[in-house]
Amino acid sequence: MSGNVVSLFRQSQSDRSNKRRRNDLYDVESFSNAGYRLTWEEAVRLFVQARRAETSSEDTVKFEMSTLKCYERILREQEIEADIYHVSTDLLRNKFIMAMVEKKGYKLNTINNRIKSIKRFFLFLYEEGWIPDNPAEHLRTRKGHQPTIPSFTEEQVVALLKQPNQNTFTGFRDFVILSLICDSGLRVGEITKLKMNQVDIKENQLLGVIGKSKKPRDIPFCDDVRKLLIRYIKARGDIHSSHFFVTLDGRPLGVRSFQGALHQYGKDAGITNVRVSPHTLRHTFAKMYIINEGDPYSLQDILGHTSQDMVKRYVNLWRPEMKSKHAKSSPVRRLYQNRLI
Repeated sequence: MSGNVVSLFRQSQSDRSNKRRRNDLYDVESFSNAGYRLTWEEAVRLFVQARRAETSSEDTVKFEMSTLKCYERILREQEIEADIYHVSTDLLRNKFIMAMVEKKGYKLNTINNRIKSIKRFFLFLYEEGWIPDNPAEHLRTRKGHQPTIPSFTEEQVVALLKQPNQNTFTGFRDFVILSLICDSGLRVGEITKLKMNQVDIKENQLLGVIGKSKKPRDIPFCDDVRKLLIRYIKARGDIHSSHFFVTLDGRPLGVRSFQGALHQYGKDAGITNVRVSPHTLRHTFAKMYIINEGDPYSLQDILGHTSQDMVKRYVNLWRPEMKSKHAKSSPVRRLYQNRLI
């Protein structure tokens, strides 16, 4: 980054606030020419650097970069130059969003995630004082039919758990991992990064698990899983690795290695109507937690979501099962059955 960019980036907060208060005195040209004029590439670089500082998830950063490349590509296809100084809400809606809808045919979730990403980009540029107005401020996500979140049936979970050969170390390790995900909703990346000192056998919880939100959380597990973890620790033996789940030769278990094993277990179990993946197991945990009367707020904490949005989707999607449970637990129905009314 040039010295001019670094110099401007270190302006005092008060100077930047004054700039924003004087926005009505500037047009785009006079504002951008008042100091260093960022190129598109420099704007993207600054934003990505900021996002890396805010999150521990490289997948999140990659998605932000993917969105900005998508945005640049869509504008270029329409012979519009991608810069940060000549962008309007109308351009974002009609040239970017509608292109994703009508020309690219992206799914609703993809479109909405890209809208959220482009909103973060322009909000960053505005708050950092690089642009006088935020053209993405009034963008809204699209409404429409939300795709069904895939999950396993109880029978499929049982079938999966029967596949690992528990007479071998790797088979028993995989059985423990499957059981732990089903009981806690852990992401596969959180599983493979888990360290020995994070497994609190005495208190039945995993300590300081860090997910996408970068906020450490403690995750409980049931006593049956506790017994499995104790057996696994004994089978693991005295291996010189801080990672909890390891390979047969003592190396940390990799994400792809477990994903491949799980895929094969799914084949062996004859599961064909749903994708067999760690994330499907995570969704299955959420589904069973809600159906078995777990409350949405504790579910949010366990899963590590920063908002209730995803939990609300879980609740709404699995209302049929909740209706069935209500029919069995209805207070009025119970009163009639007991002939009290």
